[in-house]
Amino acid sequence: LTDEALTSLHKKHIFQVPFENLDIHYKNVFDLNIIKVYQKIVTDGRGGFCYELNLLFNWLLREIGFSSRIVASRIFDEKGVLGPKFDHMSVYVKTEKEFLVDVGYGDLFVAPIEIKRGTQYDGRNYFRIDEMSKNEYLLSMSADGLNFQKRYTFSLDVVNGSDFDTICFDKQTNPNSYFVKNIVCTKPTKTGRVTIFNSKLIEKNNKLRIETLIQGDDNLRDYLWDKFEIAIK
Repeated sequence: LTDEALTSLHKKHIFQVPFENLDIHYKNVFDLNIIKVYQKIVTDGRGGFCYELNLLFNWLLREIGFSSRIVASRIFDEKGVLGPKFDHMSVYVKTEKEFLVDVGYGDLFVAPIEIKRGTQYDGRNYFRIDEMSKNEYLLSMSADGLNFQKRYTFSLDVVNGSDFDTICFDKQTNPNSYFVKNIVCTKPTKTGRVTIFNSKLIEKNNKLRIETLIQGDDNLRDYLWDKFEIAIK
């Protein structure tokens, strides 16, 4: 169980399993029962959002022998305001080093980030982790390594999966929830990223960006299968 193995698993997950909230869009309320999450993502070939993806990835890591556990994070919104406790789920992994792992953010690092001072590069973007207080850290991201934007804070305090149940339900049902207001399905590609966001299919290939209008639910389902191999039941 090496750091290289952890990085390989993280990258494979990021590039193969989409970040998506389609169940919320189609009003299929779900919970964080690990058997149901496994069924959805592995058996049914779906994606999910942070609580599902990171919960299952942490389960995988522990099953194969890594020392890992879920941790609570708080995301900064577009106005720089921090979300509530348990706003986001990340994963903490301890080898001979300490890593922040996250396969459920949407567009973040593709490889685990070591919890240490200094700037790190994942092959696409630059990241920095700063210690705020004991067990509390700040994750920032930059496209050029110079101008960093705050992404979220995370705590290494011990939490349980059930601690996220209430806010997970709220994000699915609250009319003010970002995930109720928007349709999201995204994953990186070797040369960019493919995303469905509301009524647009957005394909980024190096510096080329192509936007295609999605016309109705049948068209949405066609693109979900064509671009993500997702079939909505």
